[in-house]
Amino acid sequence: MSTMFSAKVKGGVIVAEDVDLPEGATVTVVLDQDAANDQADEATPEQLAELDEAIAEADRGEGIPWKIVRAELFGSR
Repeated sequence: MSTMFSAKVKGGVIVAEDVDLPEGATVTVVLDQDAANDQADEATPEQLAELDEAIAEADRGEGIPWKIVRAELFGSR
């Protein structure tokens, strides 16, 4: 017999609330990719501030031109 339930990850641990499972039970976990992708798309305030600063640097012309970056990454082609 199978039982299906939802759970959340808190601190890297799967937490199932309101589910009574027998001690030692083996469970199979299937990750909801849509939910995982939604969370992966969320930037922290620190990341957003870093991005804002990088955009401001580029607007001031302080960036490295793509041709130079490409040459350093892939060599002259």
